Amino acid sequence: MILAGSMRNSFSLTPHLRELEKRIAHISNSALAQPFNNKWSILQHLYHCWMVERGVLAYIKLKTQDPNALVRVSLKTKVRFYFFFALLRLGWLRAKAPQVVQDFPNEMSREDLFTQWYQTREAWHIFLTDLQPEVAQKGIFKHIFIGRLNKFLTLKFLTYHLLHHLRLCKL
Repeated sequence: MILAGSMRNSFSLTPHLRELEKRIAHISNSALAQPFNNKWSILQHLYHCWMVERGVLAYIKLKTQDPNALVRVSLKTKVRFYFFFALLRLGWLRAKAPQVVQDFPNEMSREDLFTQWYQTREAWHIFLTDLQPEVAQKGIFKHIFIGRLNKFLTLKFLTYHLLHHLRLCKL
């Protein structure tokens, strides 16, 4: 599995990004750009996942500037988190991505994408290294359907989100 292992910080995900890069190395650029099942191409799926990671990090950086405004993550939210991804995995739920993470450039290259993705992962690592444990336990990210997620659930969300898109494009 591409993203097995600890999700306690984003740095542990970087080796799995290298594995993903190797996994698609044999696929031609034109094949990566071809729409898959008349929808997004493989490159668009991956670009979308990177944009989500980048956007979530920007959101969390903003929200954690005032730790006193953050709320506890409820048990209800934790249950909703796993229920959401179970329904998604079973195909009983489809969630439409916000437009901001669906706007793709006309020209995309795997090289540029992975360069930017590694930079984002490094920014995650730096941010999470400095994040205070008492802040990390609070709801630092608000998912539109699930609710407020703490650091652990946010990283798990990013992992499950990427795995979901890898399944959609049969990677």
